Parts: sequence; C-alpha cells; structure tokens
Amino acid sequence: MPAEHTRGRNLLARVCGGDSVAIVDSPLSFAWLLVLFVTTRIQRSAGRRGSGRIQHTHSTNLRRLRTEPSKVLSTSLLWLDGRQWWPYVPIFVGVVAPAERRLRWWRWLLIGVAAHVIGTYVGQGYLRRSISTGRAPRRLVNARDVGVSYFVLGVAGTLSGYLERRWRSKCQVVALAGLAANGAARPTFTEVGHLTAFLVGLTAIPLAPDREQRPYPSRRT
Repeated sequence: MPAEHTRGRNLLARVCGGDSVAIVDSPLSFAWLLVLFVTTRIQRSAGRRGSGRIQHTHSTNLRRLRTEPSKVLSTSLLWLDGRQWWPYVPIFVGVVAPAERRLRWWRWLLIGVAAHVIGTYVGQGYLRRSISTGRAPRRLVNARDVGVSYFVLGVAGTLSGYLERRWRSKCQVVALAGLAANGAARPTFTEVGHLTAFLVGLTAIPLAPDREQRPYPSRRT
C-alpha cells in the first residue's frame, strides 16, 4: 500500500470520530477527496514532465480561459498542484466537510464554485494587467493554475459565520489581514485569487442557515 495512502487513511481514522467529519453528512467532500487521491496518483505515475503537461492541460490560465473556459474551470478542481495528497486530508476534514454539513450540499457547491470562478477571473485579470504593464513576463499567459484553494477559501469564509460570536469577527479580520499581507508580500495572481475567494465566502454568510444552532467547531468537539 502506498505510504501516502496509509498516511491519509491514518489521518482520517484519527479524526473521523468527531462531529464535524461524518462522511455520510459530507458525501461530496469525501468523494472529491477520493478523486484527488486518484488524480494525484496519476500525476505521480506520469513523472515530473508528464505531471507538468497534465497540469497545463487543465490550468485556468489566460490562454485556456480564452479557448475553453468551461472545461478548465471544471477540471482544474480535480488536480493538485503538487505530488502530495495527504496534506489536504486535514483541510477537507477540518474545513471542507464541516462546511458542506452545515451549508447543505447545494449551498456549499454554489459558494465554492462562485469563489473558484470569481477568484480565478480576478486573479487572471490582475495577471493580464501585470503583463500589459511589463510587471510580469508574457510567458505567464500559459501559467500552471490548478487546485482546490479558491473553492476551499470560499467555503471557509462562509464557514467562519458559524464561529462563536465572540470570536467570529476577530477570526475573520485576522484571516483577511493574513491573506492581504501575503498578497502584498507576494503580489501574484494566485494570492490575489486567494483573497478574492475568501471575500466571496464572507459575502455569502447571509445564505448560511442555522448559524447559532450549529456552531463551528461543534460544542461536542
């Protein structure tokens, strides 16, 4: 059995006793995590060069967004920008699955996809301006841009609405400040997209039901 699979399985086993990670209540999150495991294994078997080709094919870069936007906006969510899958297990267990459970699958999907799409276009719009003003090289029109981060940050922003009132605004401000500082220190299209995706999640908090009745983390946890 691959070491990566064993490590991820152990992480799941360690935390799946908690209220926030019941697989039956978060089916899309764990199905997605399984798909990411499979696609990560495909990338590893393809080698470094083959993995790069796969990522370029599914990237939401300026060139692909111009020629096949619907396809790459969908498929980019199925690949990770790296060769390790297990670090995403605690992210899905601690953020993505609890968000699906509280928001219900259709709100979760709506908010995550909106954050992914808006974050992608805002980030790539920033890159386009940077290229046109000479602040970024033109070769970045074909940059690699795959992964789950915009979706995750979007649902994380909305999930923050379930925090206890005394911590809610403080945590949101800290998260925003961290993302903004990171964007200022490394002004790339990815960091701009991260900040945008989290803001999309924050603006969707009014859509989140039962925020006082279903706190995050669960009081039992």
